[in-house]
Amino acid sequence: MFPSGKTILLTAASASLALTQSATAEEFGRGERRGNPYVAGDMHNHNTCTDGSVAAGYTIDRAVGRGTASAGGNNFDLDWFTLGNHGGSGNRDCRFSDTSANLPGQTTTTWSQTLGQTIDGITISSLKGTPNGSGTGAQMWRWQSIREVEYPTIVNRSAQYDKVLIEGLEWIAPGHEHVDVAVITGQRPMHRRKPGNADKMAEFEYRFDRADTDAIGPTIDAGGNQLWPGKDNVNNTGTAGHQKALTGVKWLQANYPLQSYIIPTHTERQGPFSATANKGYNIEHFRDFNNAGPTVAFGIESPGHFAEGGANGGSGSYGTGAVGGGTYGMSGIYTAKVGGLWDGLLGEGRNFFVYVSSDWHSRGAGGARDSFTTADFIPGEYTKLYVPNAGRFSSQHVVDGMRSGNSYSVNADLIGPDMVFRAKTRGDDWKTMGETLVVRPGEKITVEMQLTVPRENNAPYSFNNPLLVPVGIKQPLNKPSLDHVDLITGQITGVVAPDAPNYAVANAAGTAGASIVYNPSATIARQIPATQMHREHRGDRDGVRLTFTTTFTAGTKPFYIRARGTNIPNGTPNVSDTAGNPLLDANNAQVSCTDPACPTHLETVNGAKKVTHDVQAYSNVWFYANPIFVRPEGSPKLLVETNAELARRLGLRADNDHDHDHHDHDDHDDHHHDHH
Repeated sequence: MFPSGKTILLTAASASLALTQSATAEEFGRGERRGNPYVAGDMHNHNTCTDGSVAAGYTIDRAVGRGTASAGGNNFDLDWFTLGNHGGSGNRDCRFSDTSANLPGQTTTTWSQTLGQTIDGITISSLKGTPNGSGTGAQMWRWQSIREVEYPTIVNRSAQYDKVLIEGLEWIAPGHEHVDVAVITGQRPMHRRKPGNADKMAEFEYRFDRADTDAIGPTIDAGGNQLWPGKDNVNNTGTAGHQKALTGVKWLQANYPLQSYIIPTHTERQGPFSATANKGYNIEHFRDFNNAGPTVAFGIESPGHFAEGGANGGSGSYGTGAVGGGTYGMSGIYTAKVGGLWDGLLGEGRNFFVYVSSDWHSRGAGGARDSFTTADFIPGEYTKLYVPNAGRFSSQHVVDGMRSGNSYSVNADLIGPDMVFRAKTRGDDWKTMGETLVVRPGEKITVEMQLTVPRENNAPYSFNNPLLVPVGIKQPLNKPSLDHVDLITGQITGVVAPDAPNYAVANAAGTAGASIVYNPSATIARQIPATQMHREHRGDRDGVRLTFTTTFTAGTKPFYIRARGTNIPNGTPNVSDTAGNPLLDANNAQVSCTDPACPTHLETVNGAKKVTHDVQAYSNVWFYANPIFVRPEGSPKLLVETNAELARRLGLRADNDHDHDHHDHDDHDDHHHDHH
């Protein structure tokens, strides 16, 4: 017999993550964050509403809480957080963690066991829409859990933490794999009297997720009339599915052009696009998305699952059939390859940027509180997506910051929240990531980068990096260290038209896909060793501040400058080539972990522990900064400029529009946090 409602309340409370460090709501986002130019977040993670291992509230607690959780394990103090579960349906009550999470008082709990009971202040009286399963297999459609479970959980946690919390979605896109989406319109969780709702996010999921085959959705009266009529439940596969996905992008662009985003994720994982299946993306699909949604479809995300790498590869859950055959420096080949797909899109001058998130599901062989993982990291533990600190910081600022391109992505805290990456010519007209510097041919362009390498990261390991032992470097895994920064440039030759012969480019699975070059002009134009940067020690607590400047000469054609950095020297066996490009991460498992402290969960070959799982992730560390664009004076504006101007015009129109049903001004006013 399942416990009574009262017992359920106590059981759920027993796993709440009260902080061992006292912290008032006013302290969150203040103190040590004062003056940081960027704030850290995560937009892709999972809970038991779909295929995650922990409750929705637990995920938020561990990601944005401070100190040590009362149930065990560290919290990771993110500044903002988007709850981004899969679309479709699920049979587990996501106010509870799964038994596999190994949390006190928590056990796998289905909706069939809890209907009608009030748990964590939330009462689910029925499963709505088209009936889906029976008994313990009875499933709740995601549109309902978005509206009635996850968003109310966000409202409760927003008041507790004073952090920016957003209800999002990992969209199972028709014709493709997965996409990070958020629609913030209506979401006002910090508003005490009118906390709003996530109805617009739920509607998008219902209408466009191929795993959501509900044919009813919410109804508006006893007669069963639908709130969201007109759903296409047919065209979910291959080429027809891609067209439905494009319809979803156009729907966001038409209705929520500044209040939403669509970011395809782990884009190489299932191989290239298939006209008759649901997998993959080729370059034309990103072009289609950006064309259809110039202010909502503006990038791609790194793979997540960063501790899954085993003896045969598998980092990011990428197998040998992925485009590229696996990951490279914990990134997919589209991002990692100089001249690859990302450089191809930047070579058109598109507003197309890269991001990183955890894709948190579980710790694999470990429980949620264990310090090790053979699968995923908790949000904020390993990956951080930095967006500009807007002071009165809100969910709108998260979306605006992502859209602007003024963001950067970091693994294992290689650098901190105060990076400066900017360029200028005459005067003080600095331009940063996502912006365009207008120059005169022959002018000198000064590029400056400042970054702080923190004193420590979240690694539970203090032994030396086993990937660097063969080259004689002693680098503890819990002490971040930067070897060099690459400045990568590429020419911009203009937008490829949809009817051009090179608009669609055939792709290939496996390492054959890694050989495709989309922008042959892209190159590592400068490589700056950390030893040649100006160093300023900030004390034991704050790490080391590194600074460098370099110059380029403006030519007659537009180009871009992007940056990446790593702890890996050029030519490190099994890790990087002689130019400093990451090799296929499966090669890391050729290296043995011989320190006596190497953990037992590492995979072994002939009795020797290999650099796999979380040890691999903390050994092979990178950051990526989005590009600065450079355009000669008098030349046509780049697409990144015209799309930014479109966003500005839409913003001005919204400011002059008093219809709050269409523009979420309340979010600006009520959901803010002072991060000065």
